[in-house]
Amino acid sequence: MDETINIAFVFDEKFSDLFKVAIYSIAKNTKSNLAVHIVDCGISEKNKNQIREFISEFKNILSIEFKVPERIEILESYTVPAHFSTAIFYRLAIPKVFPEPKRVIYLDCDTIAVDDISELWNEDLNGRPFGAVEEDGNFFNTKTKLRKMQEINLPESKHYYNTGILLIDTHRFEDNKIFERVIDFVRNTNLRLSCPDQDAMNLCLADDEHMVLDPKYNFIPFASSSEECLKKIKEPIIIMHYAGKKPWEMNKKVIRFAAWCGMEKYHMAMMLKYWEYADCIDKKKFSSGNILHTLKFLYKCLFQPIEKFISRKCCHFQKSFFGQRKKKVH
Repeated sequence: MDETINIAFVFDEKFSDLFKVAIYSIAKNTKSNLAVHIVDCGISEKNKNQIREFISEFKNILSIEFKVPERIEILESYTVPAHFSTAIFYRLAIPKVFPEPKRVIYLDCDTIAVDDISELWNEDLNGRPFGAVEEDGNFFNTKTKLRKMQEINLPESKHYYNTGILLIDTHRFEDNKIFERVIDFVRNTNLRLSCPDQDAMNLCLADDEHMVLDPKYNFIPFASSSEECLKKIKEPIIIMHYAGKKPWEMNKKVIRFAAWCGMEKYHMAMMLKYWEYADCIDKKKFSSGNILHTLKFLYKCLFQPIEKFISRKCCHFQKSFFGQRKKKVH
């Protein structure tokens, strides 16, 4: 395997700061040399120069390259959910935009590496075009998976993987026409896709077209069964993918106070882990957050489990009470 690890990101102007946190965490924890490839979906020249200057501080990042993809009309007019942009589709165009590398690690900008990504880079794809971490059994609990499968009309027997981190064999990816097939599916489907490109890949590609990767390469700390997943992994987590709950949307002072009070140690620790890296770039930018988002997060962490506990107890009491009454009647 080449000693230089090729990593790719796809983003527009508003994700530039998140990219810096991600690349900082990768460069800090990876011993190998890195080549950074950015699919430019709308980054200003000023911002690109700032990114180049930032990247130059890392001795193990040998190069950074920006390239604008060929625009696909259907994607530009496609209505995506509010928290996405059409840039998400262009991750599938990485082998077209950067055809030279034989292998690339793609990462969403809302990720951090907490260990060396060389281990992911050296994974064997067994001749498949890409590798991805499956959500069922790792991030989905039974109810969440069933709801997702029903939402996109996917058979329960089929696996569902997350596309936030992909290990791509660029030549096989192109040979299998992954990009074209997914775009054709999006163009023709009548389904409402809440995670557009990810849902489309899971729906139109065969299960054996991806290599199943260990969940330690794409750990989502706020997914429905993440705590159970963390216990199962046991090894250090390589990537933390902040899908769903975003630390930069939270007020760090409030979260730190909650952590100090001993509230929901797991969730607070996952938030604070992100700021370990973000603070090294710009403390103010990533810590002010939104108080409303923060309060909603704390409510879900603290009060929802209490509500569920009370609900379970009430349900148990009802079953027990009415069961005893039925026995007396008989």
